[in-house]
Amino acid sequence: MPHRHDGAGLLGLPEAARQQHRITKKMLAAQFEDQAPTDARLIAKAVTLAQLVGILRPETIQVPKYQDSERTVVDIPVLEVVLAGRTKAADRTRVTELVHRSMAKPVVLLAYMPDCATTLSLALSHVSRTDPTRSTSVIDAHVVVPAGQIEPGTLHLDRLDRTNMWALYRDLVRTAAADGRPASTALQAADAIALRRRLTDLELELTSVVRDARRAKNQQRRIELNTQARMLRLQIEGAAGTLYRADHKHSVTDKRLPTPPSSP
Repeated sequence: MPHRHDGAGLLGLPEAARQQHRITKKMLAAQFEDQAPTDARLIAKAVTLAQLVGILRPETIQVPKYQDSERTVVDIPVLEVVLAGRTKAADRTRVTELVHRSMAKPVVLLAYMPDCATTLSLALSHVSRTDPTRSTSVIDAHVVVPAGQIEPGTLHLDRLDRTNMWALYRDLVRTAAADGRPASTALQAADAIALRRRLTDLELELTSVVRDARRAKNQQRRIELNTQARMLRLQIEGAAGTLYRADHKHSVTDKRLPTPPSSP
């Protein structure tokens, strides 16, 4: 059974930043009840339990606040939610997006799946310009990472960029998107998210091509699929090399290409 990670431990939160407060589903869904009742119902159906386990503030983590025309970052909540057993995979991602959108600030969200696996959800966002109350966010880029894949200790706050609260959150995003092993300090958060998404798409395509090659009865077709798979592997290695440090072991190396049968 997968190990359940906790937000406070994953971030190495100091005691001053730790909290333990239950959050009602109604509070999470409130922003959507009038304009998007379907989203409000999804939160009510999919979330079994929600709680606040930490708040990052300048005075608790010794990092200056940040403000520009699109956001003011004076606190970053750390939330944990337990999702219901029958929640579809697409709905799980949707729920995490809704939690990020429901607040006018960056959020660190740990989602506990029915199989006890833990995912870390982070989003680059800005305050909604169409919300007269300025209490919700628009997501610019969103990433969900299995917490078990992240290199231990790499998300601890004392190892991240402490220039200001927004710099710290962006560094958290880029580091998490690379499973704790970003290729370089020059890699930006949005680029890390885009690279991870591209890798996911390429790996899904490679899995499909390898499967089709194994099933192909026509030798010429199998050769064509093998060639396509090799090209995909090269693209994956290139993207992985840009996202991950050189010592990162990437799962794509486990995918084997079928051997074409010998010509008669």
